[in-house]
Amino acid sequence: MFRININNQSFLCAKECKVVQAAREQMVKVPCACVGGGCGICKVKVFSGQYEMDKYAKSALSDEEASGGYILLCKAHPLSDLQLELIS
Repeated sequence: MFRININNQSFLCAKECKVVQAAREQMVKVPCACVGGGCGICKVKVFSGQYEMDKYAKSALSDEEASGGYILLCKAHPLSDLQLELIS
């Protein structure tokens, strides 16, 4: 289990679980809509930690954003503790 910190919220997430799924199961409110990697509503900035991303739509997260440290919570699996920040 890894600790996920988003702004002032913290919860645990297993490697095989998507971050948005773990947040929902632990009653942590995070932005999400489609939960399929197509809308980009759950895009966050990663400040520290390792992760894997499942396939997603380029319209939701561009290659520039992905290489700049942004992820989609609905497609990200933690490989370590993560420090994230919501995009306003």
